[in-house]
Amino acid sequence: MATVTDPAGTGPELDRDIAAPSHIIRPRRAWPGSRATVGGLLVALAAIGLFSAFQNANAGPETRYVVTLGSIAPGTILTAEHLGTQAMELPESVGLRSFTLDEETDLLGAVTTQAIGAGELVQLSDVRSGNGASSVAQFEVSFRVNADRAVDGSLRAGETIDIIATLGTGQTAPTQLVLPQVLLLHVSRSDEPGLAGQQQVITVALDDREHALAIAAAADKGQLTLVRMNH
Repeated sequence: MATVTDPAGTGPELDRDIAAPSHIIRPRRAWPGSRATVGGLLVALAAIGLFSAFQNANAGPETRYVVTLGSIAPGTILTAEHLGTQAMELPESVGLRSFTLDEETDLLGAVTTQAIGAGELVQLSDVRSGNGASSVAQFEVSFRVNADRAVDGSLRAGETIDIIATLGTGQTAPTQLVLPQVLLLHVSRSDEPGLAGQQQVITVALDDREHALAIAAAADKGQLTLVRMNH
């Protein structure tokens, strides 16, 4: 009977002599692919945008506009006591006709051309420049004038006028300038019947007593004409 033996160096003894490996090699952890990276970035940006939109939606309006602190009559010369500001969101068309906080000082000395209710916006159509008039009129004087000599009765509070007087009658009657650039505070129609009802009562603001005397004298001695100054 033949005996079969293992080749030299291949027997069980060789297996026992092989040293165990000093460390185990594991596969590397794979990084995310470019598509996954871009997707994660987009999700992060969307979250930031959503948070920002939420913050903006909950934030109040930032622009402050000029409003009145009380009811203001036509012909009022505006001072700081008349005005305040309020933050609000306005349509662009309305905002362009209104005054912001930075423009509040531009209104000081301006004259209102119509009544403005308490807490209402002050808009361009509500005021006219005071042309350097003091914030509080030193003197006020009123006089009557025929509507056809007051720009057909179309004058409004806040406008600037020249006052002209014709002294006497006839072609030789002189016409002279009584006072230029006068601030018109108030206009009202006469309540008297007949031709007198076509007259208007005009109130103007003056900073000099002599100017008041000049207007009063011209109104008594001659016929007044009012000239509108267009800016």
